[in-house]
Amino acid sequence: MKKVLKVFHSLEEVIASSLFGVMCVMVLSQMCARIFFNKALMFSEEVSRFCYIWVVFMCMSLGEKTFEHFNVEVFLKFVKGVPDQVIRAFTSLVCCFIHIYLFYWSVQFFEFEKVVKSAAMEIPMSVVAAGMVLGFFLGSIRCLVNVVHYVKKIGKSGEEA
Repeated sequence: MKKVLKVFHSLEEVIASSLFGVMCVMVLSQMCARIFFNKALMFSEEVSRFCYIWVVFMCMSLGEKTFEHFNVEVFLKFVKGVPDQVIRAFTSLVCCFIHIYLFYWSVQFFEFEKVVKSAAMEIPMSVVAAGMVLGFFLGSIRCLVNVVHYVKKIGKSGEEA
């Protein structure tokens, strides 16, 4: 069970880094094809664009996991203790609602994109939209985990006082 949780915990990192690598290889192959063969590859631009979209949404979830989103540290430096944790829990809760709302609309967009095909490779554009769905879903889970984390910290601080 711990191995499964460890894999899930690093899911965004594995997907994002793999797709970033594919994106870099595709861009490099496009550059080489244009420089050395004076010919553009039809598929590489599309694949790199799709990988970029997936990387953006996976890294959005990864940012929530590492507590890097939606915090203005300048304001939080003046607040210590329980108020700091309350503000952090509140911002994580707000982010969670935003992610859930965007998850709903990304599912709607995914359904709409099933009929549209990409220009060069004729891949269903729902493949790209699936990155949005997965990113917002994982982001909402990560935000909920953050809320629980901060509420536990508030509880521990309250017990010490």
